[in-house]
Amino acid sequence: MAIEYFHINEDDYNMLEQLTELEAEVHGGRASGLDYLEVYSCVKYGQVYVAIEYDEILGAAYFYRDFNNPGKCFLYEILVKPSETGKHIGESLLLSAFEDLKNLERNRIRIIEVCVHSSNAKALKVYKDALGFNVINSKEDGEYEETEYFILRKTL
Repeated sequence: MAIEYFHINEDDYNMLEQLTELEAEVHGGRASGLDYLEVYSCVKYGQVYVAIEYDEILGAAYFYRDFNNPGKCFLYEILVKPSETGKHIGESLLLSAFEDLKNLERNRIRIIEVCVHSSNAKALKVYKDALGFNVINSKEDGEYEETEYFILRKTL
């Protein structure tokens, strides 16, 4: 069966529980990932997309809308089940989510932003090279500012 990509709703309790378990698995225990109530809040008040195969969540991406610019949203987190890393599930999930966000009937999203720690070279490479994001906190000459986090932006 092929992997399916879609956003979930707050009344899908099985998916909420699976997301909570994925948070614990990825972050090394329930104390460090989002708990059930936090996952529920993300789903209800944001937009959460999942990659699913055989009714099992393999990955998830959490988005929040910018209240000052309804055409812009923030990618809060992307998770991929540790046993599924290296299979480009995260990239495929994000590309599917971007297409859906761009085509929302209400206030279509045109800009996506994400923050990435400066030491996360793998994520920076994926966002820039594979997904077309640009670093926006850089100097005019193209040199990056000394910062702990990079802010990246993609126009849909």
